[in-house]
Amino acid sequence: MNSSKLFSHARAALCLALALTFLPAAVVPQENAPKVLKKVIPAYPEILAKMGVSGTVRVKVTIAADGSVKDVEARGGNAIFIDSVAAAVRNWKFVPGERQRSAEVAVTFTCCNTVTTAP
Repeated sequence: MNSSKLFSHARAALCLALALTFLPAAVVPQENAPKVLKKVIPAYPEILAKMGVSGTVRVKVTIAADGSVKDVEARGGNAIFIDSVAAAVRNWKFVPGERQRSAEVAVTFTCCNTVTTAP
């Protein structure tokens, strides 16, 4: 084996050794998004609909093991809609699980009376 091939193999072995040293021992797949059993659609604030204001709000929902919503935390988007979104999402019900978990929810208000949610 010539020196350039030997150097190439040594470099590959070193890279592999470093990767195995710094990578976690096991890769855990991401949890599937919790399934919604009961969804309350947020009310489009009347004043905002009259003004023609649209927007999207993203929230992080903390879900108790029994499937009830434990907490709703704003994550971004148009803050003027957050009260309506938080009030509705607090009434959602998810499939029960073995432990507390979380989900990301996006709610879009489209002028002047359409509200969509994801999931």
